[in-house]
Amino acid sequence: MTKTGVQKGLILILLAAAIAVAVYFGYLNRKPSSSEDPVTVTEVQDILLLDLENHYPPTARETVMNFCRIYKALYGETATADQIAAMGDQLLVLYDQELIDHQFDYQGSLLQEVNRKKADGYTITNYHVQSAEEIETGYVEGHDISYVKCMITMRKGSQLNATNYLFVLRLEESSGRWKIYGWTPASDDA
Repeated sequence: MTKTGVQKGLILILLAAAIAVAVYFGYLNRKPSSSEDPVTVTEVQDILLLDLENHYPPTARETVMNFCRIYKALYGETATADQIAAMGDQLLVLYDQELIDHQFDYQGSLLQEVNRKKADGYTITNYHVQSAEEIETGYVEGHDISYVKCMITMRKGSQLNATNYLFVLRLEESSGRWKIYGWTPASDDA
């Protein structure tokens, strides 16, 4: 082989190596395909994935927090009628059986309420559940009771309105779960 043939062979080998290195680094720096992009889960989907039957909130405070989180999504997120019904089912898991027994057309009423609030431009912007140390408890008619205060802030257009609520929860003896017995607007000193 002549000197120029060796030089041409060496140049071809170096060129092939440079191409291989460029392809390798191009592969490392490529953008992931859309099938590799992380899946974005909406708040509605996240709520529907909650397994409240097997992972029930351990305290009365956390039960109220779940209630507020679901209502915030109901009023503020885009959801189909089926998703609203499924979130309604999630709420039912949080309710005391006596409260459930006093409902009439729960799912229909919930859908009407959500549609009315959305049509009127209402959203829940924030909620604040009192600290665990401030929660009062008692014993009424053979049941352990917790009284949990919560401030819910709603927006209508540019108007914000904060309302205090008092939630009453009963301890369900059979499961040890705090269930929402009812709630009412409350004064600051309630």
